[in-house]
Amino acid sequence: MRILFYLMPAVVYIPVGIYLYHFMKRLLSLFRIKRSKKADKIISVVFAVACAAAGWRVYDVGSVAVLYFVGCSLLLDGVHRLLKRYLNKNRGVRIWNVIHKSGIIPILVVSILFTYGYINIYQVRETAYTLQSDKISGEGLRIAQISDLHMGTTMGVEELRGYCEKIQAKEPDILFLTGDIFDERTEKSMMEEAASILGHIDAKYGVYYVWGNHDPNHYSAQAEYSMEELRRVLADSRIQVLEDEAVQVAPELAVIGRMEQSLDRNRKSVQELAADLEPGSYQIVLDHRPVELEENAAAGVDLQLSGHTHAGQIWPTGQLAELLGINEMNYGLKNIDGFHAIVSSGIAGWGYAVRTGGHSEYVLIDVKP
Repeated sequence: MRILFYLMPAVVYIPVGIYLYHFMKRLLSLFRIKRSKKADKIISVVFAVACAAAGWRVYDVGSVAVLYFVGCSLLLDGVHRLLKRYLNKNRGVRIWNVIHKSGIIPILVVSILFTYGYINIYQVRETAYTLQSDKISGEGLRIAQISDLHMGTTMGVEELRGYCEKIQAKEPDILFLTGDIFDERTEKSMMEEAASILGHIDAKYGVYYVWGNHDPNHYSAQAEYSMEELRRVLADSRIQVLEDEAVQVAPELAVIGRMEQSLDRNRKSVQELAADLEPGSYQIVLDHRPVELEENAAAGVDLQLSGHTHAGQIWPTGQLAELLGINEMNYGLKNIDGFHAIVSSGIAGWGYAVRTGGHSEYVLIDVKP
């Protein structure tokens, strides 16, 4: 997996660099620099290398900008070929040639996408689902879910406090934190304040948390805090951390919290974890990644809550990941013979303040009798 992490930039940016080299040569021809072949090549090489360096971290914002630009430019190249074939060589075609060579359209498209992505990531929605189960009695069960907060990336303490007040006003019976609430960029003081805010949501059955792949700070050379420190802070904030364990919350409600898949490759099966639960209780699985859906459905689980995908924070990564089987689900609600899986897009974003795919959200689920 680590080899793939280092190979991916090379696989992506060698052809991208070659394309950008030829793109710059085409642009320079507008300024007649092509007459000096040496200057033409030097400038084009410097441009291609600079863009490849900016995008070498495939998961960073520089890479998003470069790849969007190249993708749009390639589409424009296709349009250009069609226009050259079917249009006469008149003044309009000459103007189009200048527009095509200048790259102004890809630049405008990327600028618009980034503007939209910046605005979109800060627009947090409330997403509501209503389910039914004969295992639930009375007035039903109201669940709140927060996932993929990545504290500090696009949301600070005061913003989080505001959204927690909105969730509190909905009077949830239970709150689930389904991973990546924190990450490598979360300062220790911010982590402690966020945990306190989340833990003070007054829910009848309490607040439950499962690890995400970013929470333990394993992707950072200098972690602000250890996994054990985070575990202790969460416990002090009245947040129950579930690490491959099951809790009988109430006679008719059970919660199974899975250990993050990347932290434990040999984690227990759901059947093992559920062995001692009350028969006939409504079983909820919390798993940061939307995995093992068919297995959980076969095991008699009623509901699975996950995050991780961000609904494809950068379009079209989510759709491609689902198409290629990297993620079993990208976003939303799935029903498998009465078993429901809900994947949240997350209340914020990872890495940078841009979201061109999906939206930011917290989730409310009403399970009715």
